Amino acid sequence: MILLAVLLLAALAGAEPDAVILEDTETFRMNSPTSGEFTVSQTFRVNNEEGLDAASLVLFTDSFRELKSFKGEITPSSGKPLKIKQGDIVFLSLNESLADDARVYTYRPSVKQFPMVVHYEYKVNYRKGIASFPTFAPVSGENTAVEKAVFTLDVPEGTPVKYSAGKVEYSVENRDGRSLHRWQVHHLPAIRLESMMPPLRELIPLVYSSPVNIDYGGYKGTQADWTSLGRWLWTLQEGTRELPAPLVEEVQAMTAPCSTRLEKLQVLYRYLRDKTRYVSIQLGIGGLKPMAASVVAKLGFGDCKGLSNYLKALLAAAGVESDCYIISTDRKNLLPGYASVGQMNHMMLAVPLPELKDTAWVECTNPVYPLGYRHRGAAGHEVVLIKPEGGEKIRIPAYADTLSRAIQRTEVFLKEDGSATLDLQKELWLDELEPYLEFGSLPKDKQVEQLTQALKLQGDQLVVNGFRNNFDSYASEGAAFRPCITVDYSMKTRIYANGSNLQGEADRLFVPLNPIAQAVDYQRAERVNDIYVNGFLDNEDIIVLHIPEGFEVEALPDDVAIDDAWGVFSSSARLEGDTIRIRQHIRLRSCREPAQRYADFRRFARAVNKAYSATLVLRKKQAAA
Repeated sequence: MILLAVLLLAALAGAEPDAVILEDTETFRMNSPTSGEFTVSQTFRVNNEEGLDAASLVLFTDSFRELKSFKGEITPSSGKPLKIKQGDIVFLSLNESLADDARVYTYRPSVKQFPMVVHYEYKVNYRKGIASFPTFAPVSGENTAVEKAVFTLDVPEGTPVKYSAGKVEYSVENRDGRSLHRWQVHHLPAIRLESMMPPLRELIPLVYSSPVNIDYGGYKGTQADWTSLGRWLWTLQEGTRELPAPLVEEVQAMTAPCSTRLEKLQVLYRYLRDKTRYVSIQLGIGGLKPMAASVVAKLGFGDCKGLSNYLKALLAAAGVESDCYIISTDRKNLLPGYASVGQMNHMMLAVPLPELKDTAWVECTNPVYPLGYRHRGAAGHEVVLIKPEGGEKIRIPAYADTLSRAIQRTEVFLKEDGSATLDLQKELWLDELEPYLEFGSLPKDKQVEQLTQALKLQGDQLVVNGFRNNFDSYASEGAAFRPCITVDYSMKTRIYANGSNLQGEADRLFVPLNPIAQAVDYQRAERVNDIYVNGFLDNEDIIVLHIPEGFEVEALPDDVAIDDAWGVFSSSARLEGDTIRIRQHIRLRSCREPAQRYADFRRFARAVNKAYSATLVLRKKQAAA
């Protein structure tokens, strides 16, 4: 398929990105409101093993989309071209226990002769309805360049189409009774992966497009705006909330002792957690119509739509009103002027609680989240409530930046040989606690791994002495609810401090001021992307160091106080009797600044890291004369 000259040009081009998209031609032809064809031809030059990700195929289908044809070819740097047949693609049913409705086709080139060229051609037929046209995103990761990529949307002339696009050229022409919408990009350099960079979706060519009018699985509607789209989604949910009579009786018996909506919600949220599990499935109306609540009750699992709809049915049986809502967990703001199910990736449940003057935003797919907690994929996000009168766009309340923080308390019992025993306490609030939500149920080795993965110390004999949270306090706090996790643990280390020796005895101990804290990451290379700090970092370390018997302080590092556009940092060490109390506190502000300011950030990070890596000196007491 590809001339050897292409490979020769690659060899002569010098330094290359991991992969180059030589050509990506994608065309969607809409034959009717319910049918269409998606034709794709893609050619990649893969320069090294990291570039294989860019040239790997991932293709989702369901009862609305069927793979009709596929062929491919790999042209290695030496040897004969290798044909790729449809039978070579790995096929996975996303849920074999339900049906073979949702499936994914994947292929990753096994040849590793670089540079090489990978080519795919395939066609997917759409049937029974089109809610969104294929998303055009030729670049899926960093360090992949684009020579040419084109997406053509071919619809009958007069068909209302809406789109949201970035980093592409757009044109439209009418020809032979058809409207051809075309988005294309040429000679796009590779995106460099950097710490604190903006979301990839802002940097890559990306096109969302949809028909305004929907005829989908026999359900007609419009997504001209969020009101009309919400009304259409409501019609998909109608008739899905009938529960078996015995279950209704069980729900009413469980909630009979409850006097408030919150108490009923708490009981049924626990029931959801204990009786169901999340499974990613795409059944029914193209993955948009939720599985019937009765089916979820029977099978014990469902996807986000099925579980949210199921809890809504349980609450209704207990006399509690609620609203399902759709949300993008990836972005806080919905695309302006673009109402479409295509930009949403999740469904949750909103439960008004008048007694608390609050609304519980309930994550039904992962009930380890404490009830009432607005997690980082939801807090501050625009969402659309699905109501019979239509969709209602609102924003989930966000927590104040300063409420998310981590406090590490460490008591160090230092010995004269530099070894130490440590008693530690990790206190985590809001965003900081999310990696620890399931900590209490982890096996011991996994708990140890999680606690030590970022430590600079070589810990030994780590023991978790306690794990507690305040997850049940939502009832008293309501909208002010701020979940917290506390982990108490202890460990030993053979090398906490290094000594200098005279006559075989340590006469000085060089003690790290803070071997617990993580350094602020920064790069030495020239910055390319904007500096993007998403979320407020607030970490405090408090260390009480017990001075070994027979030693005294010779030198403590100077106090440090920094307050600039990037954040606030302070560091101090104080002698208090036979202990040294060390406190270091960093607050990194949310911001977005141009790459040209990175030198300022680098200076801030270096100053902080210097304070983190400072040492104090203990010396052996001199014998009294």
